[in-house]
Amino acid sequence: MKRKVAAILAADIVGFSRLIAEDEDGTLQQLAAYRNVLDDFVAHHGGRVFNTAGDSIMCEFDSAVEATRAAIDIQDYMKAQNLACPQNRRLQFRIGISVGEVVERQNDLLGMAVNIAARLETLSSPGGICLSRAVHEAVSGQIAVPFIDIGERQVKNIPFPVHAFTIVGPDAGITAQPPRSPLRRLALSALSLAGACLIVLVGAGGLASHRQPSRPMEPLAASRDSRAPVRQSAQALLLPADPIEVFSRLVQRGGQIEDPHSAPGLYHNALLFEAKGESIGAHRAYYTLARMGLDFVDPHLRYAALVRAHEGRFIARQVYAELNEDAPTRATALVHALQFDGAERKARIGVLIGKHPDYAPAYFFLAEEYSQDKTGSLQTAQDRQTERAALTEFLKAHQDSRLAQFFLDQAVAADWIDRAQRRHARHAVSAENIVALPAFEP
Repeated sequence: MKRKVAAILAADIVGFSRLIAEDEDGTLQQLAAYRNVLDDFVAHHGGRVFNTAGDSIMCEFDSAVEATRAAIDIQDYMKAQNLACPQNRRLQFRIGISVGEVVERQNDLLGMAVNIAARLETLSSPGGICLSRAVHEAVSGQIAVPFIDIGERQVKNIPFPVHAFTIVGPDAGITAQPPRSPLRRLALSALSLAGACLIVLVGAGGLASHRQPSRPMEPLAASRDSRAPVRQSAQALLLPADPIEVFSRLVQRGGQIEDPHSAPGLYHNALLFEAKGESIGAHRAYYTLARMGLDFVDPHLRYAALVRAHEGRFIARQVYAELNEDAPTRATALVHALQFDGAERKARIGVLIGKHPDYAPAYFFLAEEYSQDKTGSLQTAQDRQTERAALTEFLKAHQDSRLAQFFLDQAVAADWIDRAQRRHARHAVSAENIVALPAFEP
């Protein structure tokens, strides 16, 4: 099955059963005429209809912007047509649009993005359009229409609240709903700044970085072998085979890479897409990078944060469960563990360390789990000792030149080292009280 990232438009006619009951032939003729026009709008904006069922239509687009423009054109057309119809004979669409990873099977599309689009459609007013937060982020600076933030809504068969926005139709009846938690909204808004924001929260802990998340990779030995040359502006760049050095040079040069096939080029483009608010482009780049089976941790963390910000922790957990099965690395295992909370998160990090005691990034997050920031006033002396021991292991990897290999962006590694050193220095624990890390059984 082919996986990809797409914008999904779901449309459904309001009161279709009543219209059929009152005038079946007339309603079906009217619907057929409107469908021809709707299909033209979809095709004009680069989309395709991939599923129809009665009065419901599902469409796929490469761009969230084009999906939204198609929706606006459809609703404007329907509004004009309805002016000539009696109130009780008007056909009105509700439209929902989401973006995310889908699975293609025999020209049909399956996945959470499809389900969310269908549920967003039910939140829309007659003649209106309802967008997921990821779509809103992608289009708000591109399309000059008024948006209403209706907050997080619990919808049928979706295991997490969906944060939605509406473009109000002529018969709007939906009202804004305050978010459940102002603090959570503030945190999510900060995450949505993507490349412009300098801090990304990873799980309940944090990864402070001047960039943001990405997807899976494999042991460094593979990453240092044959990386394809990166191209920029259609010109081949004869860059060194070392992906870390390649990435550093790309950052210095700036500009988007045309058709990248290497980890540095994909990561560079993903960060640029995030900075510009182009979430579909960022998802695609991260997803391609994630399946390379490399072991750099920083792109995975950025990718997981992007998925969490747009689709929620439950989907991020699913994405990394699949990646950890399809392209398993220490990085995918660690980032999958970070999508859990509490004791399970801590236990999964411990199991990873038990299996791979030389995997330095895991110690950074283990220390975080036992820190006062996480445990608060409940931190015990044993917690403090474990935190310090984990930080010691992490910093020892740096001193032994074993840490840099796990970061494609060395600026992220430098930030982690600085934070670990400051936290380690704060521990006023005498040498005789420092204990070894507990043994973690795989």
